[in-house]
Amino acid sequence: MFLKLTVHKKNGLHVRMAAAFISLLQNLLPNQETLKKTYVLYRDQKVQVNNLLSLVSLKIGQGEEFILHVAEKLDDSTVQQIQSFFAPTDLEDSQQSETDRLLMENSLTLHEAISALPNGIVVVNSDNIITYVNARAAQLLQTNPHELINQRADEVIPHSRLHEVLKTGKTELSRKQTIHHHTLLTTRSPIIFNGKVIGAVAIFQDISTIEKISKELNEVKELQQRLHLVLKSVSDLIGLTDENGTLIYTNEEMNALLKKIKGEPHIQSIIGPHEWNHVKKAEKQLVKLIQVNQQSSYITKINPVFVDGAFRGAVATLTPFDDIRTLLDKIDLMEQKTKYLESELAKHQGVHEAFHQIIGNSEILKESLTIAAKAAKTDSTVIITGESGTGKELVAKAIHEASSRKNHLLVRVNCAAIPPHLMESELFGYEKGAFTGAYKTHRGKFELAHKGTIFLDEIGDLSLELQAKILRVLQEKEVERIGGYAPIPLDVRVIAATNHDLKKMVDEGRFREDLYYRLHVVPIHLPPLRARKEDIPLLVEAFRQQLNERLGKNIKGYEKGFMEALLSYHWPGNIRELQNVIERLFNLADDDILRCKDLPYYISHPSCHEQQNTPEKQTIDWGNEVRPFKEYEKQIFAFACQYYPSYNQLAQALGITHKTAAKKIREYGLEHLVGKKYQTN
Repeated sequence: MFLKLTVHKKNGLHVRMAAAFISLLQNLLPNQETLKKTYVLYRDQKVQVNNLLSLVSLKIGQGEEFILHVAEKLDDSTVQQIQSFFAPTDLEDSQQSETDRLLMENSLTLHEAISALPNGIVVVNSDNIITYVNARAAQLLQTNPHELINQRADEVIPHSRLHEVLKTGKTELSRKQTIHHHTLLTTRSPIIFNGKVIGAVAIFQDISTIEKISKELNEVKELQQRLHLVLKSVSDLIGLTDENGTLIYTNEEMNALLKKIKGEPHIQSIIGPHEWNHVKKAEKQLVKLIQVNQQSSYITKINPVFVDGAFRGAVATLTPFDDIRTLLDKIDLMEQKTKYLESELAKHQGVHEAFHQIIGNSEILKESLTIAAKAAKTDSTVIITGESGTGKELVAKAIHEASSRKNHLLVRVNCAAIPPHLMESELFGYEKGAFTGAYKTHRGKFELAHKGTIFLDEIGDLSLELQAKILRVLQEKEVERIGGYAPIPLDVRVIAATNHDLKKMVDEGRFREDLYYRLHVVPIHLPPLRARKEDIPLLVEAFRQQLNERLGKNIKGYEKGFMEALLSYHWPGNIRELQNVIERLFNLADDDILRCKDLPYYISHPSCHEQQNTPEKQTIDWGNEVRPFKEYEKQIFAFACQYYPSYNQLAQALGITHKTAAKKIREYGLEHLVGKKYQTN
């Protein structure tokens, strides 16, 4: 219900009149809940009618209207009494009017003063109901003041404790509390009238800024202590000067120097007056090697200090030159160690640990192993090429161990060792009764490798008929046993290897072209040992450790010239031949040293071996007619690669990159020629 009322008193709705009006409403509206929901609306402002300070603060003047909003409908008698209260009167006591004016002015002044305080103020009545909240308190509580008035303090203010003060009647001074990330000091006091507690007031002082400053001061103190410890612990000589060069701070090391040279506490006694004048004028750091009293030398740094453009002093540090020289030597040693460790790490960087057993640090081998490591992450078919004894089976095993199939079988099939008439049944299996002697069902190698890997070594020795059947297995991903009626699905990864030139065999019709390309998904070529002779010392050392353990020997080293003899040999049998030679030497050794005299004659006298076994020299045939560029390029690479044991050396000789040299050798299938004439070059 809305009642429009007009104030006719000379001093407007002053303190006495407002108090009388509230008293009237308390009598007319005995229901406290109704009174709490009764508001005065004036110029877009809304205040509870029973809040005297807020009501007076509206400053409703003579002749001005306001709205009384009551939550429930009033009877006519009540409405008439309210309207009569504000009805105009013929006479107004001038003395009473002046008294009302003074009360009004003082009340408003008090209200404005309390509202402007930087501290928050909350006032409650004897029932712990909030009757007043200033703007700062509402700001700290992050709530609109109108939403706090007539609410229980213990319900809207965290840890208010005003209800405790109402009970005890005792003041609580400067209690620390946190409200909405603000740190507050709160004082709570009872309001006592005629010996009775009629309310309480809480005053909040925000000390967040003070706490922040205190924290910063503590941090500064801690920083000063740390700085002092740093200056005390460094081995350099440190001094701070004023604008005249007088040392106002020196650490113990600087004090020791001054005592030693019996110098005055001036920086000039160390660097000289000329250098000091240079520091003052140059406005930049001075760095110089200075010899003090023709004794010790120091790397001296003087940093001038300028404040608002005016010279205020300098910071001086002196480092003993002998310490610098020792440090540089240590750095040089550490750089050498770092290079060694980086080279060791580069051997296996980015390569699965399964490849760590493959010994070698040559670029040509690392390139092949990098391809193998990448291939291990997929299920694609791999073909490994290389001469006998280059470690094809070892690489195949590493690919399997580094793949997702490592928990399943790796089945090895040596295609050159199994008789041709048994190869089909070994690969594909047979059913019981399929032929004479087939007394039970036999699973083939492909079936055994289901979910795992099958390694077809020396695949170039398979017959054309078996090549066709293997092609079908690769394409259809299924196998059919001899005498069987239904195909068996397969999930198997195929790795093949050969020491033959399959491309040449395709050209000669001895190997199926479609199988060649089906196998040639990820080709990996293993270089011959003669193409990576820098790996021979590593291999020999590995064999020494293995054979010491297996043969119960204690070979500790090698005779002078021993390793040179191994490096000068061509090694047509590659790593397998090298391993066998080292094992032979272990058996012949009389002490703990491997000696040159025990080496085979063809290794200790390589010139004799080369005269008997030097392959026919391949020359370039230019012909009498112009041919396609590719043919000339192939002849150039075929001729050149014989004389260099690695792609790096070949690339340097031809003036191309290592990558281009490797690509062309593989493209033309010339891997078998790499390094063949190296020893006669």
